[in-house]
Amino acid sequence: MSSDDTTRDRLIQAGIRLFGEHGYKPTTTRMLADEAQANIGSIAYYFDNKHGLYLAAARYIAGALRERLGIGAPGSVPDDREAARATLEDIVRRMVRTFATDLECRHWLLMVMREQLHPSEAFDILQNQAFGVVQATLSSLIGRLTGRDADDPVTTLETHTLVGQIVFFLIAREPLLRRLSLETFDAETLATVEDVVVSHLRLYDIPDRQSSMLE
Repeated sequence: MSSDDTTRDRLIQAGIRLFGEHGYKPTTTRMLADEAQANIGSIAYYFDNKHGLYLAAARYIAGALRERLGIGAPGSVPDDREAARATLEDIVRRMVRTFATDLECRHWLLMVMREQLHPSEAFDILQNQAFGVVQATLSSLIGRLTGRDADDPVTTLETHTLVGQIVFFLIAREPLLRRLSLETFDAETLATVEDVVVSHLRLYDIPDRQSSMLE
């Protein structure tokens, strides 16, 4: 890795931390440069200005999240329901491990939450390059299992509910660890968390019953 790449990456990581902790406006270029141990002029060199760095931080989070979940651009869904079920389970297990244990993911949380509360151009990046891609992939798989269209409102709600229960292991990580008398998720507990969330996927295996429940 070149020194240029290292400086640019340090600035992005500093941006994620400081924008998340303080918000966009209170975070100054001097604070960013000091946090990254970089020359203040390097922000203009790599990103033009603070806003450019903010958007670069959002792009980094979006790309890193998709990489961790193993999700590229939405593609074809397996025709076989068992294959679709296995693909969905694999993604769900990756999501659980990422949100429950990934330290860097926790560093993204504050910046992402700020964008959820007050969406800006950075939220469009997160939505179009990460959240929307993940949601579309999950909706396509759930739709294959239930027989509904991927863009059916019910499928959208099912997808949002599934994502919500997994993300909660990141947002409410500390309360859960305290209830379990743990300092961190050990391998056994993490496997149990995965199994519990995956067990909820059985609802999609019985579309006839699901349809009757929603009529």
